[in-house]
Amino acid sequence: MSLVLATTSPWRLTVAVLATLAIVPACSGEGGRYAGSWKRDLYGEGEVRMNLSSNGGVELTLPSKRWADSVMKSRASFKGDTLVFQADTSALACQTAAARYVVNRTEDQLQIAGIGADSCGGRRAALVGTWQKS
Repeated sequence: MSLVLATTSPWRLTVAVLATLAIVPACSGEGGRYAGSWKRDLYGEGEVRMNLSSNGGVELTLPSKRWADSVMKSRASFKGDTLVFQADTSALACQTAAARYVVNRTEDQLQIAGIGADSCGGRRAALVGTWQKS
């Protein structure tokens, strides 16, 4: 290996290091590829908006005509393509048990599916479905 490094030009070595550094941030936060502002129609009841941060912050704004808590803020973590909300009643009173969702992204869409139950029924109703980049 030292022979390869000795014969490699400094320019090629610099390019290789820069390419590696460009990849590292993309891998460091698992949720980074899903982060952004998203919207979707909630079964004809109005538009739901979601701000999803790469560190797991989730803010859902539900149509206020039907939902008493029109803004739900909570913290989740990403484990691969799974978004996990831990039980934490200090964040949301309804969050009495862990809840899991599988997330899949194409360029301008998120597809979210629930795995098991979520003690926050409004969150589940808002999250499950197809989201558009906003």
